[in-house]
Amino acid sequence: MNMNRITEAERKRFHKILDDSIDKLDSPKNSEKTHWSEIGIHELTAFQNGECIELIGAVTLQKPQKNIESECFDNINFPLFIIDNLRGNV
Repeated sequence: MNMNRITEAERKRFHKILDDSIDKLDSPKNSEKTHWSEIGIHELTAFQNGECIELIGAVTLQKPQKNIESECFDNINFPLFIIDNLRGNV
């Protein structure tokens, strides 16, 4: 009986998704935005809530896969920002 919840293949796929999500942070669209270390956790949480709504909209409107993935990346990144701020950006 396999006790691992996630397979090695899934782990590799998830790391690729995370890398793609992080790569989105370097997009020209995001280059002028305030760095998350300068934004409070409450505000980041509010932004996360907005990103959830944008993802729901993209799925509901059956947007192309690339649009849905882009919204998913945003929903991955904001919790990363929050955790990074909680850990003191070290």
